[in-house]
Parts: sequence; structure tokens; C-alpha cells
Amino acid sequence: MLNSAWRAALCALTGIGLTVAFVPSASADVTPCADDIICTGIHEPGSGGTPGGGSTGGGSGSDTCSWNGQPVPCWRDDLGWFSSGCYYRLAKPQPLETEDVWDGKTSKDGAIYDRACLGNEAPGSVFLAQPPGGMKPPTPRQLAFDALDQIKVARPVLHAAPQTDAVVGSPVWFWFDATPQSAGPISHDVPGPGYTVTTTVTLKQVVWSVDDGPAGGRSQEFTCSDPGTPFAVGQTPSCSHIFARSSAAMADHAYTVRVALLWRVTAKTSANTDIDMADFTWRSEFPGLTLRIPVNEVQVLN
Repeated sequence: MLNSAWRAALCALTGIGLTVAFVPSASADVTPCADDIICTGIHEPGSGGTPGGGSTGGGSGSDTCSWNGQPVPCWRDDLGWFSSGCYYRLAKPQPLETEDVWDGKTSKDGAIYDRACLGNEAPGSVFLAQPPGGMKPPTPRQLAFDALDQIKVARPVLHAAPQTDAVVGSPVWFWFDATPQSAGPISHDVPGPGYTVTTTVTLKQVVWSVDDGPAGGRSQEFTCSDPGTPFAVGQTPSCSHIFARSSAAMADHAYTVRVALLWRVTAKTSANTDIDMADFTWRSEFPGLTLRIPVNEVQVLN
């Protein structure tokens, strides 16, 4: 399916009276303005939806090109570079090399580009051995986000102690197995024009959430600065939570605990130049990953 930013760009082109033939993969929905909301002008900013990329979604550079006597931007953040009547941008992610669009070629031979044309062009993504002439190179920050897209965080293994006989007012230890892929730091490299960008994520905070209502309709969060320490008699937990009431009113008489990880993102080029990523925090969530904690209330007899 076409992403929202691409549909919005097609709407913008048709809105200025230009005939557009988008050239996507064979399985894509090629109907411009198929999403009514997008056609009202609500669209995703940035090039390809890259978070924090600083693009303006439909903006253009200072150069102006022309097509059939009408001025058009030579570069659009949401479409790419204008060349011979079409806008081109690198398809992300690239299709599998087993797909027909490669026509027997591989990534060693070139790349697949998304193309939006101001004329009547045959549908289908295009393989190009070289980028279209004058194509604007990605910025180091854009490459840093491309690298971030490739970072995969392993699903953590969650623990609590005690997990089956916790009591109100007594701390419950929480932790997960800290491995390089679940607790970081994790890095990924992407090549740039004459340099390489390395993006690294470092664990910043662990956010534990607990349903906290008779039907689990409310939740509360507590945060820890590390994955937590495994339970050991006589030791002090680095991550714990005290339940204020029993779980008797909860579904199955147990609280449901979930976890999300917040990561600090840094990036630098192979020339050891820092890329400013200070305004961006990455969050990893794990649908379906829960702990069930029954919490009992101790009755004291006088």
C-alpha cells in the first residue's frame, strides 16, 4: 500500500493541475487520493515518514525546474528529485531481490526507485543502475534514522520476585534478562556518500506499567534506570514496586505488568563527527509480553 506521505504528495500534484502517474510496485494501491483524510491535507511530514528528520512534507529546495511550460520544484522532500518529467526517490525498504521488479538484477547492480511522473508513464517500480542525475543526497541525520530503522531489540525475558505470593506493602522485585540485544547498547551502520553513519541506542529508562483497577481499566507506571537486578536474598533491588492493595478484584485475581524501553539515540559519521540526535528518544514496546502478579493482603489478628 502507498504510505500516507506519498498519497498526500500525489494529491498536491494533482491539485496544481498536473497529471500524475505514480509508478509503485505491482502489489500497491495506485489510486491517488484513495485515503480521504490524506486528501484533505492531513499528511505525514518528512521524507518517507522518518521521525525527527526535519523535512517539511511537500516543501522544495531553492531550484526550480519546468515541465510542459510550468515551473516545478527540482527537489521535493516527499517525492525526491525531479528528472525528465518524473520525481524519483529510493524505495525504502528495497523489495526482495526475488521480486520481478529487479528483472534479474541485484543491489550490486543498482537500486529500486519510487517514481511519480507528471505525464503518462507505465505503472511499476523502476530499477536504475545509477541515481537520477542531480538527486539530492541524504543528510547525515536522515542516514542516522535509516540506520535506526534497522536496529532490532530482542524481546526481553521478564521476571518478578515474589511472583506468586506477593503481599500488599512489601516490595516486589522486577527485572529482565540483560543481553546485548535486549539492553544494549546496539549499533547499526549505513553507507553515505563517501562516509558511513553509525547509529547507537543506549538504554535510558525502563517503563513498567501495571493495570490498577477492578477491571484493569486503569494503569499506573513506575520507571527504573536499568534492567533491574535478579533477586538474591539479602540484596537490595534496583527496580521494585510496592502494591497498595490486593489483586482480589482484578481479572483472575492478578495484576498484569507490561514493559517498554526508552533509548537514548546517538549517531556519528566515520569521520567521527557527531550528528545531533538529542531531541529524539526511541521507544520499544512488546505487544503480548506480560507478567501476571497475584498480590495478597495479609490479615493481622489482635
